[in-house]
Amino acid sequence: MTVDLGAISPDRAERPLILALDVGSSSVRAALHDRLGRTLIGCAVQVPYAWNVAAGGGVRLSHEALLDLVGGAIDEIATIAGPLAGDVVAAGISCFFHSIVGLDEAGRPITPVLSWADTTSAGEAVALRGRIDPAATHARTGAPVHASYWPARVVRLRMEHARIQRWAGFPELLAEMLMGRLAMSRSMASGTGLLDRAAGTWSGALIELLDIDPDHLPAIVPDDEPIGRLSGTAARRWPGFAHVAWFAAWGDGACGNVGLGAVGPGRAALMVGTSGALRVIVPDPAPSIPAGLFAYRLGAGALVGGQLSEGGGMLAWASRLLGRSLASLERSAAAIDADAHGLTVLPYVFGERGLGYHDTARGSLIGLTPATDAGAIYRAILESVAYGFAAIGDRLSGVLHGAPAIVASGGTLTHSRLLAQVLADSLGRHIGVASALEASRRGAALLALRGMGLLPDLGAIPGPPTRTVHCDPERSVRHQAARARQAALYEAILGEGRTVGII
Repeated sequence: MTVDLGAISPDRAERPLILALDVGSSSVRAALHDRLGRTLIGCAVQVPYAWNVAAGGGVRLSHEALLDLVGGAIDEIATIAGPLAGDVVAAGISCFFHSIVGLDEAGRPITPVLSWADTTSAGEAVALRGRIDPAATHARTGAPVHASYWPARVVRLRMEHARIQRWAGFPELLAEMLMGRLAMSRSMASGTGLLDRAAGTWSGALIELLDIDPDHLPAIVPDDEPIGRLSGTAARRWPGFAHVAWFAAWGDGACGNVGLGAVGPGRAALMVGTSGALRVIVPDPAPSIPAGLFAYRLGAGALVGGQLSEGGGMLAWASRLLGRSLASLERSAAAIDADAHGLTVLPYVFGERGLGYHDTARGSLIGLTPATDAGAIYRAILESVAYGFAAIGDRLSGVLHGAPAIVASGGTLTHSRLLAQVLADSLGRHIGVASALEASRRGAALLALRGMGLLPDLGAIPGPPTRTVHCDPERSVRHQAARARQAALYEAILGEGRTVGII
């Protein structure tokens, strides 16, 4: 388990305390934090899990399994907390964006939970773009019309399950389990692709097009207001936390920025977990954004950036494919100079979410020779992931009229110093790496503190300590040439029918 550099012993922690949950794409984490956002030593748990992945692009898991995982994590942290639970005043939740579940008329789940990575509605996304103005929809919602978002998924799931009447994401089912209330934070709602981000309400044009009764969508609640306390079975199961004020879950991306101290436009958060993203928080709730980027709500402002399906999940897949451990591949790849392998990779094994958002993109590897070995292939794949971040960085800098400072975090970076170096060289600038931090969980704690009026200014809490990874100008030039080669391959293979270019 990762240990926060800012951890503090329970006896020295500043009261009141916060319970923070982080429901990620590969594990559920829970911890106690103090008034300054520091993790209490010995008061953190992690429960790993895996999704069911199907050959047709399905990435799903039953809601019962996910609720059991979260419940088990709360069981563990409640036991660990003991009398400390009495000092907890609020609970904040970070959860993965974009999940969806179809419900029957009574609100009972009919479908499994679809992960953000589920691409089964790619065809429906294509069809929807033929019926609406994709650019206008992107401008209104801050999200592209793509298989990761609700509009295409609603169409697809209705084809699979005719009895669906209502809709929710996993965070809303969790809120119902805990507080008996199916409520969705505005942050989470903005990640559905159905929210009018300027108004902060469901987009009337879209829900009319999709023939959705607005009463059959979750109630949207403000990001900074608690939605209640534990009720029913949950209150009896966790009596130590029954007095605590709970907030509706915020999107993990927003929480990650807050946890890294990237709470203004001058500081961007680069996260590499199972997937990846590069994001900034701006004060405008509905800023103008170019194609390829997203803009989600967070409180009175917005989270702007780009996201990738590639990250640690891609590197783990490469390890399985090549039949070698990640540590072994890292050593071999580190001995190879930047772009010295002669390979070009499109890393879309799990589909493409940005910047192109191509509906049918899949992975490609070009340039194999008899001299190509596993280390070369792994390095080429790792570099291709970094190039996705660099492309997002270029477009994000255009929105901000300048390149922001970058602080990076995530479990993948903790275990790959090579990736951190390739990222700095590909981005063409120094980056700070907070390599021992659960950023999304910390962000949930800080947002809960703000919501309770205990932290008026998120910027008042210093960001975590980082180590600087310096960009090498010569390697940066080589990576620029490799990015151009990758862009040419993208154009040759995927150019027709693409939604947005990758450079």
